[in-house]
Amino acid sequence: MQKKKKQSWGMYLIGGIASGYGGYLLNVCYQPGKDINYFLNRLDQVMVAPFANYWNETSLKAIILGIFVYVIGMVMYVTSRKNYMPGQEFGTAVFADPKKVAKQFADKDEHNNLILSQNVRLSMNTRKTRRNLNVLVIGGSGAGKTLFMVKPNLLQLSRASQIITDPKGEILRCCGGMLKAHGYRIRVLNLVEMEQSNGYNPFRYIRSETDIVKLVTNLINNTTPKNAQPSDPFWEKAESLYLQAIFLYVWQECEMEKRNFRMVLQLLNEAEVHADGSPSDLDRRFRRLERKKGSNHPALIQYNKVVRGAGDTVRSIIISANARLGLLQNPQILRILDHDEMEIEEIGLGVDGDRNRKTALFCVTPDSDKSYAFLIGMLYSQIFQELYYQADFHYNGKLPINVNFMLDEFANVPLPDDYCSLLSTMRSRNISCTIFIQNLAQIKALFEKTWETIPGNCDSLVYLGGNEQSTHKYISESLGKGTIDKKSSGETKGRQGSSSRNYDVLGRELLTPDETRKLDNSECILLIRGCDPIIDKKYNTFAHSRFSETEDGGAAPYIHDRMAAQKQSVQILSEESLDYYKKKKEQGEDVQIVELSFDEIFSYEPIPKKIFSEEELKENQRKRTVEEVRPPKKTEKPVQTEEEKLSELLESHVYNGEQLGEIMLAIGAGISYDKILQMADIKNSAEKMKEIRKKFTKETASD
Repeated sequence: MQKKKKQSWGMYLIGGIASGYGGYLLNVCYQPGKDINYFLNRLDQVMVAPFANYWNETSLKAIILGIFVYVIGMVMYVTSRKNYMPGQEFGTAVFADPKKVAKQFADKDEHNNLILSQNVRLSMNTRKTRRNLNVLVIGGSGAGKTLFMVKPNLLQLSRASQIITDPKGEILRCCGGMLKAHGYRIRVLNLVEMEQSNGYNPFRYIRSETDIVKLVTNLINNTTPKNAQPSDPFWEKAESLYLQAIFLYVWQECEMEKRNFRMVLQLLNEAEVHADGSPSDLDRRFRRLERKKGSNHPALIQYNKVVRGAGDTVRSIIISANARLGLLQNPQILRILDHDEMEIEEIGLGVDGDRNRKTALFCVTPDSDKSYAFLIGMLYSQIFQELYYQADFHYNGKLPINVNFMLDEFANVPLPDDYCSLLSTMRSRNISCTIFIQNLAQIKALFEKTWETIPGNCDSLVYLGGNEQSTHKYISESLGKGTIDKKSSGETKGRQGSSSRNYDVLGRELLTPDETRKLDNSECILLIRGCDPIIDKKYNTFAHSRFSETEDGGAAPYIHDRMAAQKQSVQILSEESLDYYKKKKEQGEDVQIVELSFDEIFSYEPIPKKIFSEEELKENQRKRTVEEVRPPKKTEKPVQTEEEKLSELLESHVYNGEQLGEIMLAIGAGISYDKILQMADIKNSAEKMKEIRKKFTKETASD
């Protein structure tokens, strides 16, 4: 489309002045009663000296007349001017050359690009391209969404952490080994083979009461059937208050290792409504909380709002909450939810704060059973929540590492309620999404009134083919119309027969909906914001330089070892990682840093045999428990060994990390138990313990 030229008022003014001056000069040449020869001779004289003084009594009228004629002429010119656009009358749409588009958007580093097709790449550097990295991929079943889009972009290792929705675990088996070999930390939430899943504890990522509300809301929304008939909102709100009370109690009052869904279920099982009005175990628990912390405790406030209702109403709320969380009464699910190994905050910061080590998180879901899909919904909600928190509060609004979500089977993944809002704001946080759908009907069903927000916030759209009519129409309209030449001919037969041939132009879609449906299976359509549409070959994944490292390329299938995350190991931290943990400590995180000198590290016994194992501590605890339930012997008093005394001391007091470090150093240095007991007084600070330890170490060495 041609741009309309701006009006140049300055030129119009200059033209008016010139016309007025021309009238002034012509007035000198004209004299009534003189012939044309006089006029021409006089004009020659005036042209020799155009700036001489020729003013007379008719000069002003001549100037006005000259300007008037100019104005009339300009009005006629402007009103008669036409905006001709030859060859563009009905549209300017054309297909772009894929290689030219690639030159415009591709990064020189081949592996720092998103792969969109065989020839088209999009640089991860959004400042260069001025395009976001959100991609909408549309392709019917069998069109190659995984083969031509997911796997190639995982093979890129494109300086981004990846979060992949993986129906059936196919992508994990194929690409997990390759990613791990190149330094990625692999984490898996596996709802197909649960014994291979890493732990995910939602309570690990709760920072405030607001996070509790978000977690409960997400849980209720994702466990409510999509097509369920709307009921009285009272019940859902009451159930939400009840669960908030339980979750708040677990988060604020339980020990760290008990802040999980197992404890939530335990509290739910304590709830009862007795016919005689007597309190349940849960009622008594909250009454103790009231005596201890007062009536303004957040958990107690929410709890009282529920239990002060009628008995039958409260009973219905309790039954509803138990029914909603009934699926969690599964030993394998509880094992996953008991502890956390996901370390979500490091997805956008780097493993141990090292920006060279990325994370690949696979969410393996069964494609035939959505019973536990709500766990994926909770995980995704908390990932967005944690990534936004880290970006906004600790990294000036932008994560150090790009985080890319590959949302395969997007329509079947429970997402945060405000996903459309997240999609429109994530770019500034260095987060992106690649959304995979089979057709537009899927997102129209999910986001009935706001579905256009999805393609609207994706600067790239890849159409791989399909068989759904509304999608064909949408793609056809998005391609636009071009202008083509039209030739028509006619012939009239008879005695005075005649023929005619006419030429014209008309508009035509680049591809009609029918032609879109018949797109070759080896081709795809690309729509990049601000560019002409592209038809190109789908990417040849088999030719990628790292393809041989995948299962498809002949490598062994990846089998995830969840125990690897639990194994204690010693690793050398980089300066960047050390700074990361120091920063976490400054932010109030539960991080302890113990500094040891070179001599302290290498002056210990070869094997510090006197350090208690967890089993030894449990055994000592069991012995004491048995002794407590037995009637005491009057004849003899059991004598505790120094070893048992130290074990009891360690269990009965809550030492901070620095104090524990000093005690462990003392044990490793071979200091006697009686001296360690003196040093380990809970009243002693870590500095005091260090001073005493050094003193005892010298005495031990001299002995």
